Amino acid sequence: MQINSFEGCGLFIAIDMSPMLTCEERIEIVLMSGERSNWVIAADFNARHPTRPPISIKLLAKFCETGSVLDLPKCGRLKSVTNEETSVAVLASFSKSPQRSTRRMSLESGISRTSLRRILATHKWHPYKLQLLQHLNKDDPDRSTEFSEWAKQKLEQDPQFTQKILFSDEANFYVNGDVSKQNHRYWSDTNPHWIDPSKTVGTKKLMVWCGIWGTKIVGPFFINGNLKATGYAKLLHDDVFPSLCTEAGTFPEFFQQDGAPPHYECQVRAFLDEQFPGK
Repeated sequence: MQINSFEGCGLFIAIDMSPMLTCEERIEIVLMSGERSNWVIAADFNARHPTRPPISIKLLAKFCETGSVLDLPKCGRLKSVTNEETSVAVLASFSKSPQRSTRRMSLESGISRTSLRRILATHKWHPYKLQLLQHLNKDDPDRSTEFSEWAKQKLEQDPQFTQKILFSDEANFYVNGDVSKQNHRYWSDTNPHWIDPSKTVGTKKLMVWCGIWGTKIVGPFFINGNLKATGYAKLLHDDVFPSLCTEAGTFPEFFQQDGAPPHYECQVRAFLDEQFPGK
């Protein structure tokens, strides 16, 4: 034990607070003190409690200074919110609503997004992303390679090649407000093989066609219902190509579209062959 002086309270002995004293035990020591030295008090207390490890004390100095036998609040970092109780509550919440974002969960619970992600990662929960898969035919890899080599050759011959292509595509916009699949996440500790119910048959939607030609936006043009060959041919004839003709003296050299079945119907191909002979 180390003896230190304390103004107004005489001598006190440095206390080894391990194991910690209970509040009742600390009060008992203060009541025992009287005019005796801390050495005697410590020996007397240890004799009264032979089953616990012996102690040394500086409790009287603390009592003189603060008027309390309790420990002062400890400084340093607060207890982490990623404790077992909080972790269980967070995992239960995501189990009930697996599509909830960490941003929304943070606002509702008051727990930071960093702590939420730490809890989920610790328990091996992952944000599974909605995947849109497209069927590939056997010859698709060869055709993709052939196209890439052709495009590379064109770029070497003409650095402005991509500015001469009209890139086009269609997209469905659903009335439930979901537009981008990037907003879809499903938190789980196992792969849920999630299918988005908003994309099932019968869901109300609006299809939009749009194109990019160099620095110009072509469209957008709206399509009622599902895309069919007749409607697609009419869209090209009545809307898309008349809008291109408004640019005096200019016209794209190539027209790009994906492999959707309506794009390859006979009347569509015949119309495009007229617009791009030999292409």
